[in-house]
Amino acid sequence: MTALLTDNLPLLAGAPNGIKKLRELILELAVRGKLVPQDPNDEPARELLKRITEEKARLVAEGKIKKAKPTNEDLTEISYEIPSTWAVASLGQVVEIVRGITFPASEKSKEPEPGRVACLRTANVQDEIEWDDLLYIRESFVSRHDQYVEPHDIVMSMANSRELVGKVALIGAELKQKTTFGGFLGVLRPVLIEPRFVMALLRTPHARGALIDSASQTTNIANVSLGKLRPLPFAIPPLTEQHRIVTKVDELMALCDRLEAQQADADSAHAQLVQALLNSLTQASDADDFAQSWQRLAEHFHTLFTTEPSIDALKQTLLQLAVMGKLVPQDPCDEPAGEYVSRIQIEKQRVLAQPKARKQKVLDTASRPEPPFEAPTGWSWQVVDDLLHVTGGVTLGRKLRDRKLVSLPYLRVANVQRGHLELAQIKEIEVPEDEVEKYQLQDGDLLITEGGDWDKVGRTAVWRSELPDCLHQNHVFRARSMIPDWEPRWAEMYLNSASAREYFAGSSKQTTNLASINMTQLRACAFPVPPLPEQHRIVAKVDQLMTLCDQLKARISQAQQLHSDLAAALIAESLNEKTPANEHNASPKEARALLGAEILYALDGEQHTGRVKLQKVISLTEHAAKLKEIQSNEHRFAAGPHDPALMRELADELEARHWFAERRRDNGKRYEYQPLSKAGEHRRIYEKLWSDEQRRCVDAILNLVRSWDTARCERVSTLYSAWNDLLIEGKPCSDDNILREVTQRWHDSKRQYTDAVWRSELQSMKQHTVLLPSGFGRRTTGGTLTLPGFE
Repeated sequence: MTALLTDNLPLLAGAPNGIKKLRELILELAVRGKLVPQDPNDEPARELLKRITEEKARLVAEGKIKKAKPTNEDLTEISYEIPSTWAVASLGQVVEIVRGITFPASEKSKEPEPGRVACLRTANVQDEIEWDDLLYIRESFVSRHDQYVEPHDIVMSMANSRELVGKVALIGAELKQKTTFGGFLGVLRPVLIEPRFVMALLRTPHARGALIDSASQTTNIANVSLGKLRPLPFAIPPLTEQHRIVTKVDELMALCDRLEAQQADADSAHAQLVQALLNSLTQASDADDFAQSWQRLAEHFHTLFTTEPSIDALKQTLLQLAVMGKLVPQDPCDEPAGEYVSRIQIEKQRVLAQPKARKQKVLDTASRPEPPFEAPTGWSWQVVDDLLHVTGGVTLGRKLRDRKLVSLPYLRVANVQRGHLELAQIKEIEVPEDEVEKYQLQDGDLLITEGGDWDKVGRTAVWRSELPDCLHQNHVFRARSMIPDWEPRWAEMYLNSASAREYFAGSSKQTTNLASINMTQLRACAFPVPPLPEQHRIVAKVDQLMTLCDQLKARISQAQQLHSDLAAALIAESLNEKTPANEHNASPKEARALLGAEILYALDGEQHTGRVKLQKVISLTEHAAKLKEIQSNEHRFAAGPHDPALMRELADELEARHWFAERRRDNGKRYEYQPLSKAGEHRRIYEKLWSDEQRRCVDAILNLVRSWDTARCERVSTLYSAWNDLLIEGKPCSDDNILREVTQRWHDSKRQYTDAVWRSELQSMKQHTVLLPSGFGRRTTGGTLTLPGFE
């Protein structure tokens, strides 16, 4: 390994995905002749290739292998310099390639039987061959002797998903049983060449990219044909150097294993230290103990909170401190909580006494749990049932014959997250018209999940009338206050806190991987009640601190990106190449076409992908992945950030390159994109233009937006741009400031969505690192901007 890398190994290994990149780099250095020194006494590789050609001719003459079809193998070339003792050859020159057998699905058996032989399939091709899950088929389906695997064979996945096609694993020196391989696999049988060196060749990012690019694509399957596989060019070293290379690769991969283990141990120790110090805050016995614990934390804050998991742990602790009354001071002038509780209970009794009220059994006094902590002076411990009316929701699948039905939206467990609602996918249900009022949600209702996976039990969010006439399913409880002057956010915070989650975990009925609570257990949950003004102060303080945590998280993300960029520069320097992002220089016009083609290629077949969605996804990917070549100039249009000139130019360029054509539909009301004859051919240039990290970021965005409709893409891209603009201007990025930018300074059409919808979308964005802006790019222009001096 080069001195440049060994001197900077901690920086490289500590970068995001650093050890994975280090493994890839080791392989790239190995196959370029940069890992071990060359020995002038080695037999040159060109002599090895002559002997391989002679050996293959002998095997063909003896009928042991088939004669390969002629190819343009003499035209092979590679894009990097190699040592003088090396030679360039096609893959087909140095290995024999055999495709697997085919057989009816009905012939598969899980058990070995007389007359049956073990058969490998794509699931068996992992980092190593998985021998524990074999199929057995009748041996009569194996028509040739070369369709049995042999020691040191390389098994390749020839037909698989795009990301897995071309994956390889090595057969060991010994075979426990006679084994063949299925039609989606191929065997590469090295001829007079070190199999482990061929493995190193095929596992480099360069080779993986070439295999993927050569694959033909159907709806879900990519297929590598022999005609595409045989001509792939590789650099071949002398045989003795191959042995030295694989020995060095094994040594360095073992080092990576140790680094990975050390890193995991360090991460675990860091997480334990953070949690221990945070626990000292929530477990402090008195004010002095709390002050000392906080001082210890404050002194080491910048070394403790350096990762996203540590920030998440800090958020959870702040929430717990809030519900324990340790975030804001108590005010003796506040109305005592006891009087506030009395008013609630009087009103609840009055409402439940009405004929139409949904009656419930009185809770058994013995079922009331002990409070999980000592509440501050002025607070009152109650149970949920003392304050809120808890009811179940509508049951699916009922027989409703001969009843007048209406179809309305309803919330499922998947829609209710901790502290926010996920409303991208809303289903509808038919209910009797006379039951609508019974299950209909009202502004300020609490929604609490019954269960599912153990971490879903008791998830709580506030309903803010995001949808009209919305109901809730029976697996989502509704808790409603009987008086208007209450703070639903306080209840949401407590029920999502560690104290409530511990109660739900202890009370729930648990089976394998599943847990659930019933309504009685929810009603009996201990619930602290501060004075109402203090509830408001606590909620405001938590919002303020959570915003600071989100900003800290964004800075960590920026630092990680810088670390990653430095690591990429080191790797590029060690390979004597430019960084991957500079392998191909592109004009903004070409870069936009490449990005647009990649988005359309990835989203092809998704029903919502029209012109508006394409523009929003371009905006998100440009800024999230920091694609400086795009150079968009976005305006604050009604449908979100929009660059009209970019979109006009893009449509022309996509069609000129025969990648995609923009077509009008519905009398010009919408557009769709049809793949043309060269769709997919953009990827070779696309992968040279932008780095692996940038392309991974683009992929992450595309995976998120794949199922989004146009309206959601518009909301997210608008929020992202507004937030990004605030970062560019150096202004505070609180939720209120972001929403003010959207609803008051963008376009009047943004007011079609309620404040609650915008807040829900913003909270959902914060769950995904790629949707946290960094201040990259130009500020958007236009909109109803406030002039200086008139704020």
